[in-house]
Amino acid sequence: MRLILVNDVSTVRGGATKVALQCLEASRDAGLTCAILVGDDGEGLKSRFAGIRTVALGERPLREGPTFTDVFAKNYNWRAYEALEGLLKESEEETVVHVHGWSQILSPSIFYALAKHEAKVIVTAHDFFLNCPNGGLINFHSGEVCHIKPLSAACLTTNCDKRNYFHKLWRFRRTLTQRGVGEEFWGRIGIVLAHENMEAHLRSGPLRHFTTLRTPTEPLTPGPVEAWRNHRTVFLGRMCWEKGVRTLADALNKTGRTATLIGRGPLLEEMQHALPHCFVPGWLSDEEVARLAGEARVFVMPSRMPEPYGLVAAEALMSGIPVIVSSNALIATEVENNGAGLVFESGDADSLAEKLAATDDDNLMRRLSEGAFALGQRIAPSRAEWGRRMVDIYMGRSDFLAH
Repeated sequence: MRLILVNDVSTVRGGATKVALQCLEASRDAGLTCAILVGDDGEGLKSRFAGIRTVALGERPLREGPTFTDVFAKNYNWRAYEALEGLLKESEEETVVHVHGWSQILSPSIFYALAKHEAKVIVTAHDFFLNCPNGGLINFHSGEVCHIKPLSAACLTTNCDKRNYFHKLWRFRRTLTQRGVGEEFWGRIGIVLAHENMEAHLRSGPLRHFTTLRTPTEPLTPGPVEAWRNHRTVFLGRMCWEKGVRTLADALNKTGRTATLIGRGPLLEEMQHALPHCFVPGWLSDEEVARLAGEARVFVMPSRMPEPYGLVAAEALMSGIPVIVSSNALIATEVENNGAGLVFESGDADSLAEKLAATDDDNLMRRLSEGAFALGQRIAPSRAEWGRRMVDIYMGRSDFLAH
């Protein structure tokens, strides 16, 4: 069997690409013939996957600044269509195509190429771009989770985009292009969910076949952390509105508390100026992150959007570090019910400030730390188990496409 893996970029800047490359690694180790299509220059693959057939378009993601030509190319990228069509024709071997990211470069054109072939198609839902034009199921202006039916008249007239309404209209048109492949195609593909609670948000369209395979997670630290003995509050993630960093900054400034905010993104400089009393270094090496995590009392995941999984939160829990998570996070109930952390009202700085103040209680933090470590041991499969289960999906040993 042959695997063709499809992803916008080759360099890991977030969880989706990290998972995509882990799929490629697991497939190669299982003996599958592998190929990969990426929209960028492919530089992130050279050292780790030097022997794997690679097609790289050499284009830039939309998040690096859209250009005029992107108005057309990222709605239907003909180069991506032709590249995937070429890969599909290269071999008569039974083929499975696993799509991860397409909204930044590759565009919905890849699905039109796939619809012409009999290859099994798997899509991992790292976000909600399969049916939501802005991908986040959130109104970026009101801050509220969006319950409007995607692609309805109400969806069309709602200005929910993080840029402006014209960009919303462009995204709406792109989603129509994506849906236009046809219900027969969408009804036959398999959707792998990072968290089981995502399914309720994706069933409003033509998608029919779902399975959950939580993202493989490794602890942030070599061993469990006695968080109640520590004093560091940590945020680790992309510095952008939807990740809730402004809510966190407001809560920290209201209380005068210090924190460590690690990550890149469009709001990095804003956070550095807004939080002069905090440590906001930008991105750090894995070794430095592990060192700081060992000093953590609590990790904060303040996402405004319905965070599909929350990889950083899972990594913290596996290290015995309690988490404070937004009520919009899909793992919020799980964290609260297992005594592994605290939940605050999404977007409410006062609510977050209250939860931060609660972390001053050493007895509470000891209970939460122990609860975090217990939950962390069962929250996600090991890397090896996850790899075996993913290959089982490719090989047809998982029957979710049959139901």
